[in-house]
Amino acid sequence: MAVMFPVAEKELLTRLRSGDRKAFEQLYYTYNDRIYGRLLKLTATEYLADELLQDTFVKLWDNRDQINPDLSIKAWLYKVAQNEVFLFYRKVARDRRLQEHIVATFAESYSHTEEDIYLKESRELLDKAIDQLTPQRKEVFTLCKIEGRSYEEVAQLLGISPNTVSSHLVKATSSVRKFLFQSKEGVALTISMVLFKSL
Repeated sequence: MAVMFPVAEKELLTRLRSGDRKAFEQLYYTYNDRIYGRLLKLTATEYLADELLQDTFVKLWDNRDQINPDLSIKAWLYKVAQNEVFLFYRKVARDRRLQEHIVATFAESYSHTEEDIYLKESRELLDKAIDQLTPQRKEVFTLCKIEGRSYEEVAQLLGISPNTVSSHLVKATSSVRKFLFQSKEGVALTISMVLFKSL
């Protein structure tokens, strides 16, 4: 059974279907902060979240005649916003230059915090990406990228040279990058921006 919404919102949606820009603006001001928050969580960067927010509301306007005033517009907006993120990730996955541009763009805003590395939606995918590495590359990758240790420190811990650490890390990172960008999960780029900031 459909969840009915307040008359005020139902009226706004009815007006929106008729092309009322004032109704559209009111819906935008009502929901833009919440949708932006969701997009920011998925993309981990302000400018991309803002860009996809605009795309989401453009979709609302372009598809206004298909809106059902009796149903939740918030749920519709969340679904469209998430789809916009997935579409963006698919585009990135097909374009190596865009991958490199995205990683470089987000490097400046990166913060070494556990929350950044272990985003709730990202942890399972990241674990899968790391698990497909060989044992030594997995260890080097974890120590360097996850724990933030230096090449010299990792070399001492593992009894290998810093150059060997570097070689393992480059190959491991390439493998993890490929795994993430080939994934259909919407969190792939978020992890990639964290892990590949220095490459």
